[in-house]
Amino acid sequence: MSDQSGGGENRDVPPPAYTGYDGTPPSYQEHVVKKVDLPPYTGDGSGGYVEDEREEVPPRNRHVTYGYAAMLLSNEELGTDSIFILCFLVCLLFNWVGYIICCCLFTSIAARCGALSGIGLNLIKMLVILRKCQFENPQLVQTQLYLQLHDFQYAALMLLGIVTMFYGFLRYNTAKAQFNRQALLPRYM
Repeated sequence: MSDQSGGGENRDVPPPAYTGYDGTPPSYQEHVVKKVDLPPYTGDGSGGYVEDEREEVPPRNRHVTYGYAAMLLSNEELGTDSIFILCFLVCLLFNWVGYIICCCLFTSIAARCGALSGIGLNLIKMLVILRKCQFENPQLVQTQLYLQLHDFQYAALMLLGIVTMFYGFLRYNTAKAQFNRQALLPRYM
């Protein structure tokens, strides 16, 4: 019942010899000649090739400068309005944690701008809550008293939230308008 060869393999039989290559390279005639299709050369000494009747297709964006080429957007880079609204709401509801989540999960311009707008409106929301509500927590009461004593800082933070919110909206609308203008341009310039 015991098998000494282990697993039912017979280890006494050598493997078969390899016979696929005899050591000599193939002859020149056995090789397949790969022909390269070059245009015919003019023999008049001009050093050029005969013009072919085929129309040359220009490479994409050949005449585009580097600055404009950096501004060209694809649909994946721009994103959609629903992604903008989703990231806006996530940042509005979940504060800076929502902002980090949106920036880590989404890479489109719509998501980044929506997150930026949402964090701006979140700042406005938190300032209004601190200003208008009554608190029992001593730290929140001190914060509320501080904001009441320093109206300039309250106004500056409120303005920062408003500017941040509108900056996100305007930046997304600008990118979307640029994408729409780019879609109307011809493919090759």
